[in-house]
Parts: sequence; structure tokens; C-alpha cells
Amino acid sequence: LAGKEVLMYCTGGVRCERASVLVKHQLGEAVKGVYQLQGGIEKYLQEFPDGGFWAGKNKVFDKREAF
Repeated sequence: LAGKEVLMYCTGGVRCERASVLVKHQLGEAVKGVYQLQGGIEKYLQEFPDGGFWAGKNKVFDKREAF
């Protein structure tokens, strides 16, 4: 990841928020930047009902429905 920008996303935004802090702490200046999708895929798809730029699958492991 050295010298690259990192984008993290998850279903609801909580795990990637924590993970992005960890990546920043672990890699520091080695990466150009660490970004996250605020609110996760759920919020993104609520704001862009047609899917926006999302081209993938989102698997969930709780009672939420997969997208």
C-alpha cells in the first residue's frame, strides 16, 4: 500500500471507520491517504437508488438484506 490512496467501505460504515484509523496508525505517512465511505454501502445506495457507481455485491452476516 506504500504510496497509494486507500478507500475503505463496509455495509454500515462502522467497521471501516475503525479499520481506517488502524491503517492510518499502522502505515502513517507510507500511504497517500486513507478514506472511507461515510455511512457505508447502505447510505450510498439510499442516496443513489439507481446504484450510482456501485458495481459489486455486498454480503451481510446479520439480519440486514444483501444488496
